[in-house]
Amino acid sequence: PISWGRGRRRREGSPRLAELAPVRQVATLSKMRQTLLRTRLGLSLAASVVGAVQMAQPARSRSSSAVLPLASSMQSSQRATAVLVHGLDSSKETWSGVLADLAAAGYPAVAYDLRGHGESPLGDPDEFEPAALASDVLAAVRAAGIKRCVLVGHSMGGRVAMRAAAIEAESGGASVLRAVVVEDMDISPRTAPELSAEKRREVAAWGDGGEGAPGRRFASWGACREALLPWYDADEVRVDSWRNKRVRPHPDSSWWSDINPLARRLAWERVLASDDGASAWRELSTTRP
Repeated sequence: PISWGRGRRRREGSPRLAELAPVRQVATLSKMRQTLLRTRLGLSLAASVVGAVQMAQPARSRSSSAVLPLASSMQSSQRATAVLVHGLDSSKETWSGVLADLAAAGYPAVAYDLRGHGESPLGDPDEFEPAALASDVLAAVRAAGIKRCVLVGHSMGGRVAMRAAAIEAESGGASVLRAVVVEDMDISPRTAPELSAEKRREVAAWGDGGEGAPGRRFASWGACREALLPWYDADEVRVDSWRNKRVRPHPDSSWWSDINPLARRLAWERVLASDDGASAWRELSTTRP
């Protein structure tokens, strides 16, 4: 054995400490490099395995809870929703003040454009009748998820509300209606103004649009104004009062008219001049609650 202690003689031919130091350093560095390489390989392999396991795991659902019905400005679990239906030559915008008052009082409410009015399409003119208008409203109410409502109809909208009540009563199923309010309307048939064959052809251009029929979209306020005046006795004051209200600009610089002379004509002939209001009340009177 070789001892490097002080005072001891080294064996003949044995290397000195100074001579062995470089050799030991080389050996030590070599072992360190091997250990470091093994460590790096191990970490890399471990990371690969962990990554593969993570990728193999199925993605977790963001939410496992059931979807719950939410209260909104349109419906509440505490109060029935007021459903507001406008009259002739009008739209949902006519209810803006009432909607604000109801919201301030904590009552949920919604207003709809009847077919051919406001922003709602006219559809097939031959299908414009009280039952279709009422069915549109009831379908919109159910599509909104409203379970209970008080239906309020103003003027012509009152006739629509009458027919909606009759439809719900006749269905025999669970009705969404809790009450019906009719304002400024009775059941007496009105007399529709006469319209010549030529005027009937002209008013047809106010349909939903298409080839040769611009519908209710115009390039400018002036163009829309000129198109409306002949249908309203050239009453410039009345038509001008609709600017930026019932006739308003769109972001694409075109102008849209909530007012629709064709829908007005159809409403006169198919709703106001009919006896559907009286028929609706007769049906209601014979329907068991």
